[in-house]
Amino acid sequence: MVNLKSVRPPRVNVNTEKGSFWKQIGMIIIGTTISLAFTLIAAQLTENHQRAKDRRLSAMMVMSNIEIFARLMDDYSAYLAPADSVATWLLGKSLEELELMPEEELNSLIDQVTSLPFMSHDKSAENIFSNYIETWKNMGNVAFISIAGQCFSTMNSVEEFWNKRATDLNETILDIKDHPDNYEGSTMPIKILRSEKVRRLLKGFHYWRAWLSHVAATIRYNNQKNMESIGIEEQKVMDYTNELSLALEDSKNAEPAFSDFYSSPLNPDSLTTMHDLDIRLKELIGEGNQLHK
Repeated sequence: MVNLKSVRPPRVNVNTEKGSFWKQIGMIIIGTTISLAFTLIAAQLTENHQRAKDRRLSAMMVMSNIEIFARLMDDYSAYLAPADSVATWLLGKSLEELELMPEEELNSLIDQVTSLPFMSHDKSAENIFSNYIETWKNMGNVAFISIAGQCFSTMNSVEEFWNKRATDLNETILDIKDHPDNYEGSTMPIKILRSEKVRRLLKGFHYWRAWLSHVAATIRYNNQKNMESIGIEEQKVMDYTNELSLALEDSKNAEPAFSDFYSSPLNPDSLTTMHDLDIRLKELIGEGNQLHK
């Protein structure tokens, strides 16, 4: 009899082959997962970088818009300077004295103080800021959101204040011209200068100038805090607004006080422009002739 055990084929370790197969599958899965993870991380980093750039650009737009408004306040304050001097001169003279002036001359002076332009500023940056306020909140920079919102609120209030008074002055002048019989005075300029409302508004010119200068300084002060909170240099904001020649005054130590502006007197140089008018009025009164005797 042949011993069957001696011719039995060798055993094959099937379990070892199965382990190697699943190990390879596992390695493939792990490799794919890692590759996908790196791809997602890279995409997320790119997206975050783009979002950071977008937020920076949006912040630049906001701060530039605020600076442009500050410059607008400078312009309006400068515009009021000669009108303030003329108004001060007119209000400092009696109506009896002014009645001696030729109507055309007096009318020309009144035109200088009653032709106030309406104020309007670009609100595109504010609209972007307001419409995407949730995006700004996600930035986590509460200080920037609060300060920028305060600046925009101030800007709108200033525009509303100015336009309300410009409208009051213009409408009062028109009413006097349209209904001259309802107002006392020998000539149209005198009728206008007799109006208490007109005189009250003209008296406000010096206050308005101080106030506009204070607003400009205050929103610049707040805008500098915006720059610090968002991490953007002041010069970059100035570059963005294409006004390299203008440098902001250093107001980081303390917010400017309104009294610093309101307490300042009229510019003496502007008052010298009234000298010729004084001479002209004295001539009309007769003092000029007496001086020549």
